[in-house]
Amino acid sequence: MVFPATTDARPRSVNPSNTMPDDQNLPGAQPPHPDPQQRVQALEAELQAGQQRAVTFFSEAPAPYLLLDVQGRIVDINAVGCGLLERTRETLLDKRLDQFLTPPSQATLTLLLQQVFEDSLRHQGEVQLIRPDQAPCKLRLDLAPHRVGSGFEHCLVIATDITAYQQAHQSLLDANTAQEQRLQEQALKLRLLNQELENTVVTFIQQLHLPVARVINFLSQLRAVIGEQPQQVTRPLLNTERATQQIIALLASIDRFMQMRRMRVTVRPVDLNMVLGEILKNAQPLLLDRNVSITSDHLPTVQGDSRALYVVLDEYIANALKFTKAREAARIHVRVQETDSEYRIGVEDNGVGFNMRHKDKLFQVFGRLHPSTAYEGTGIGLVTVRRTCERFGGRVWAEGQVDQGATFWFAWPKEPDLLEV
Repeated sequence: MVFPATTDARPRSVNPSNTMPDDQNLPGAQPPHPDPQQRVQALEAELQAGQQRAVTFFSEAPAPYLLLDVQGRIVDINAVGCGLLERTRETLLDKRLDQFLTPPSQATLTLLLQQVFEDSLRHQGEVQLIRPDQAPCKLRLDLAPHRVGSGFEHCLVIATDITAYQQAHQSLLDANTAQEQRLQEQALKLRLLNQELENTVVTFIQQLHLPVARVINFLSQLRAVIGEQPQQVTRPLLNTERATQQIIALLASIDRFMQMRRMRVTVRPVDLNMVLGEILKNAQPLLLDRNVSITSDHLPTVQGDSRALYVVLDEYIANALKFTKAREAARIHVRVQETDSEYRIGVEDNGVGFNMRHKDKLFQVFGRLHPSTAYEGTGIGLVTVRRTCERFGGRVWAEGQVDQGATFWFAWPKEPDLLEV
């Protein structure tokens, strides 16, 4: 093989470093690996810095921090913890924490440590600290495993003084208890006063009824004795007799109202159809010489007291009969509506009705919307209905139009809740 001639026949010196390309100058070349010893030193420095930060965080924490071993001895404690136990760090190291606790709290701490070292989870509990001045001090302890490497050999305890919180909480409980006691005492006084008032009213009615009845009897006898007299003589006697009859009616209404308040009621199934039938049977004298049509939807069987329901329906029917007496053909219909929680019973009539602007007066004591000279009544009947329904957790209301009629409703709960009266 023939090599081509060269112009320089001198031998060339060969530099080994020039025989291979420089990797550092090649695109994408990796930097040279650092010295392993330098890497270890950097990691050790970083670890020491982290440990120093942890020590600083532990020692300067604003809350009491303690490290305990499995026996509950104090391995380390920060300055705030020393202040809590009121001892120096040197005195506390290697001491068992439970010796500063009450006997019941010692058992609590032992159990908490056992749980932490068994399941490596966080646990929390409350203990009572024994202070040198014997002042009460309640602590909440938050315990967590203190990990070292792959395992742990200590327990980190964060103590929080909750004495002030518990004292405030106890003070609040004591205040609530005292307030409840005062309320119960006031309620008892009110019940006694209410009972005394009711007894007075009932006694007053009983004592007044007989003299008023005697007045009626006397006036009747007087008219019989004087016989036929001019109108200017008989009119005052008739007016006096009519006023006395109104007093008797008022006494009867108040007596019925008081009886309903004092009545012992029982909750049992009541067929309203039977109740309505009894009411209409007793109302026959009021229907004489009148053209009255009384109809009804099929009424439900409700949970309640038959006497209370009789009073409610009886007052509504009597009210409808009273305010339809001016109609040539009076119509009264008992309606039923049902919801998930209650039955709504309405007594509808085609009477004189009323202005809805005054509906709130209807169920008030003596809340009359029409003059007593035109329509008899005492203004107590609808109040009796309201109080009776409210006693079972029900409610009442009315709807009407002037000269068009009215519907008086009561809502009766399917599950009555008897109220104290």
